[in-house]
Formats: sequence, C-alpha cells, structure tokens
Amino acid sequence: MQVSAPYFKIETFGAVDGPGVRLVVFLQGCPLRCIYCHNPESWSLKSNLSITPNEVIEIYMKNHGFYRNGGITLSGGEPLIHEKFCLELAKLCNEQNISLALDTSGATFSKSHVIFYRKLIKYRPLWIVDIKHINPKKHKLITGVSIQNELSLIKFLERNKQHYWIRQVLVPKYTDDPKDLKLLHKFISNLKFMDRFEILPYHRLGINKYKQLGLENSVINVKEPSKLDVAKAKQLILVK
Repeated sequence: MQVSAPYFKIETFGAVDGPGVRLVVFLQGCPLRCIYCHNPESWSLKSNLSITPNEVIEIYMKNHGFYRNGGITLSGGEPLIHEKFCLELAKLCNEQNISLALDTSGATFSKSHVIFYRKLIKYRPLWIVDIKHINPKKHKLITGVSIQNELSLIKFLERNKQHYWIRQVLVPKYTDDPKDLKLLHKFISNLKFMDRFEILPYHRLGINKYKQLGLENSVINVKEPSKLDVAKAKQLILVK
C-alpha cells in the first residue's frame, strides 16, 4: 500500500511557489506557531483529506502542458513532517523529470532526522527555505521554536551543494527592524548556493480564519507593508 499524507489545499495554477507555473500541494501539520501565519488550519495533523504520491503525479499529468516551465511544490504546514511521502514523491519526480520544490521552515532538521535529508538531497529538489526571523530571540517569540534547525538546514544544503531559495515575510513591527534586516544581509552574503532571495509582504487574508478556529491573533491590528516598505527592506537585505 502506497504511503499517503494529509493535506488541506491543492492549487493547480500556483505562480509564487517556485519557478514557473506549478501544482502546489499544501500538506497538513506544522510544529511552528508563527503569529502571522495565514494558514492556521494547517497546524494540526488531522485532516479529512489525504493524497498519495501517485495521485499527485496524476493531477500533474492532467495539466502537464501548463507546467512546462514549472513543476510540483510541496508546501504546508510543514511538508517535511511527512518523510516517507516526500521521499516517494521526490523519487517519482526524479524518474519522470519533473521539477520538485520543497517549501520548508527547516523545523524538522536535526541529527535524528539527518538520514532522511541525506536521502532526499539525492533527488536534487529545489529547496525554498523560510527564514522566520534572523534574530534568535525574536524568532522564538514569533514562532515558538528555536532558530537552530532552520540555520542548520541551510548549512547542510551549503555543505552538500544543494540549490535553494530563501524567503522572509515582512511583517511591520515584527520583522522590519533595519538592524535585523542588515543582520540578514550579512548572513545571506556568505551563502554560495542560494539562488534567490524573496521578501513576502505580510497580508491579512488569514485574519478571519483565527476567528473561525477560535484562536487568538496577536497581529490582528498590524497593517500590510506598503510597496515602499518592501523596497526599503530589499535594499537593506540585498545591498552589495
């Protein structure tokens, strides 16, 4: 019996989760509790929906003409919680020459799971790593967990010459301090295999979800950053 994983959403025309147009599968479950998360329904591992790697490939093949310059992206939640599923899908994508991207927080990376990561990098997926905050204390405040696994994953990818992107969400009053952005610049300027850095502006689309789920939202009054805010942050982070 093939392994399956719980999911909460599938986008058949994703344009922001990796290069090109992509099939994006949002898997259920996440160990982080980011205060600005726009998918709080993804936190629990419980779901009435499940999917197998073969079923993902089947959906992809139905629309493969759209994905000529794209591929498949696993997002979440935290997709790498589902190790067997990710390995099987990576294997299938590799066999069929389909681009696979993994959108991850790096939260599960640790010595006890490194064998899984070593197996996974053999299939050469594109890693999209979300840095929640470069300041360790603020990272813990925002996510509820340590930054250590996140940074360890990036170091692992560097050692193994894996290509990856890095993303950070720009949240006013939380991740936009110029001192922190300059620290992030210093960090990424020493990376050799990072192909792209992206700033994702915080949006309020998930606000109502917190009410529906009966969850407290500590950033309910935070406004979305302006285009000028994003431009200023990019300048600080990407300045040469």
